[in-house]
Amino acid sequence: MAVRKAGKRVRPVLEWDGLTQLAVLGCCFFVGALFGFFFSCWGDDSQELRDYLTGYFQMAGQGRGVEPTLLASIWDLVRWPLAAFLMGASALGAAGIPILMGARGFLLAFSAVTFARLFGLAGMAASLAVFGVTALLAVPVLFVVAADAFRQSLDRLSGARTASAQWGQRARALTPCAGLLMLAVALQQTVMPALFTAVCARLFIT
Repeated sequence: MAVRKAGKRVRPVLEWDGLTQLAVLGCCFFVGALFGFFFSCWGDDSQELRDYLTGYFQMAGQGRGVEPTLLASIWDLVRWPLAAFLMGASALGAAGIPILMGARGFLLAFSAVTFARLFGLAGMAASLAVFGVTALLAVPVLFVVAADAFRQSLDRLSGARTASAQWGQRARALTPCAGLLMLAVALQQTVMPALFTAVCARLFIT
């Protein structure tokens, strides 16, 4: 009953169309990324962090870096879409999913900008090697899953019941996301370690 009353109070929000909902999530991701960018830029240059990363990059360039296990790659790429999907099962996802998108944008931007701030162009190349699969495949998948889950949460907030026929439509819409995540995991296990090693050997070993 309380959820339905809340839904009546925010009816203009509940009547957003799909494009508007996606734009809201995109804005949350972008704002989070901006905060990550500025938070990294305002941070002090830690010599200890620089030395640690330099040592790690040099080890990776020599082929002695620690490559992610299959389970680690799966968890790293699947956890964000999975969290968004699970939040869609509750009206709380109407607030939780935008926060999730902001957090994802923050962490991704903070990590990439930190590499660039500490190492310049070499850091930008390293961040591309590390986060390239995430940026090109995992983040678009996250947007698709989050948009679907956000719509479900808003429907539940209004007290609407999801028609059983919609489950088939959702499955058809989300199935390509599963395929893209499988591709991302495969690239994370094969192409990206080789690319990262080549970048580190080229830029961090003198």
